[in-house]
Amino acid sequence: MLSLITKRCLFVLALVCISAPMALAQNVNIAVVDVEKILTESAAGKSIQQQLKTRRESFQKEFSAREDNLMNAQKTLINQKADLSPEEFAKKRDDFEKQLLETRNLFQKRRNSLDKGLSKSLSDLRKNIIQVSAEVSNEKNYQIVLTRDSVVIVEKEIDITETVLSRLNAKVSNIPLDVK
Repeated sequence: MLSLITKRCLFVLALVCISAPMALAQNVNIAVVDVEKILTESAAGKSIQQQLKTRRESFQKEFSAREDNLMNAQKTLINQKADLSPEEFAKKRDDFEKQLLETRNLFQKRRNSLDKGLSKSLSDLRKNIIQVSAEVSNEKNYQIVLTRDSVVIVEKEIDITETVLSRLNAKVSNIPLDVK
């Protein structure tokens, strides 16, 4: 089947393919950062989450009140049905449906605005994390910095998460949640 020379060539090629990356990895200075941990535990990350919670609670109160008003208007409309002419009832029903649609549209608009604001704030936080990670990497001469979610096992010595977290907290403690 395969000649002895071909088998030897394949064996040497396999050895080179296996040993070359290992030799290269021994000369590369690598660090790991747990970005998800920093997003949740940093002062800026906590600030974003608190702002988000406050905005959601505010929106919930506002829309609960609007929902109560709509339910009362619906009950009133149902109760008045017998006393109103078909034209008057149809007009009031149309007005009610218009209010209902406006409330739904406003809710959707506010939710989209909140989602966009959150996305922008988290993006700003991620940019800061990358910037601080790059600063630490330059100081410690790391050639590669990986995120923790891309690594299965990591030695504590190459995990720079706590360093990045403390420097990030010193650099930025609040990122505004801009909701329009």
